[in-house]
Amino acid sequence: MAFLHNPPVPYQLVIFDVDGTLVDSFEQFIELLNHFAGKYRYALMHKDQVEHLRALPPRQIRRALNLSMFQTFRLMYDCKREMRRSGKTPELFDGIADLLHQLKQQGVRLAIVTSNTPNNCRKYLGSELLQLFDWVETNASIYGKAKQIRKIAQQSKLRPELVIYIGDQIIDVESAHRNGITVAAVTWGFNSESALIAHQPHYLIHTVQQLESLLLTVQSRLA
Repeated sequence: MAFLHNPPVPYQLVIFDVDGTLVDSFEQFIELLNHFAGKYRYALMHKDQVEHLRALPPRQIRRALNLSMFQTFRLMYDCKREMRRSGKTPELFDGIADLLHQLKQQGVRLAIVTSNTPNNCRKYLGSELLQLFDWVETNASIYGKAKQIRKIAQQSKLRPELVIYIGDQIIDVESAHRNGITVAAVTWGFNSESALIAHQPHYLIHTVQQLESLLLTVQSRLA
């Protein structure tokens, strides 16, 4: 784990992204992009193209696929619909469920901000885990989540330094920065490590165990 900017503090509100952060949906997303390639007239994604896209923010991905704004929104709608219909359910990353339970047991408030739908969140997390969250904001823009993060942070009435956002994409880092809150970028999701570092998250997290150390160790120390 790299502490790029901030020393750990006892965070009282942890806001999570879902896809690529809590659940391993990356391969399914690439499969769906290839499924709709013919409909939206872009090239199939091969390994080298996927790696190229992992270095880009959403607007540059749209340009790389030569999609209009309207086509992009339609494509995302189609992908989310197929995720809901699919018999496949992306799995939680190992250790995530335990981490969420431990945070809740220690009195930490939890929130979700995701561009995915309520139905898909329910499908991925299940009712038991979903009940752990004090706020669930879905259908956020793929171009940024600052509005939803701001809403939750304001409703929590906590000082900004006691709030942390956890995500796997460039837009997650940017959205947290826009709200003046700490952000930890995880490297097991969509955007590449080098792309995340370039946008200066406060922490760079390589494993769920490192995330546990960041969020739980300080809590335990002060309990």
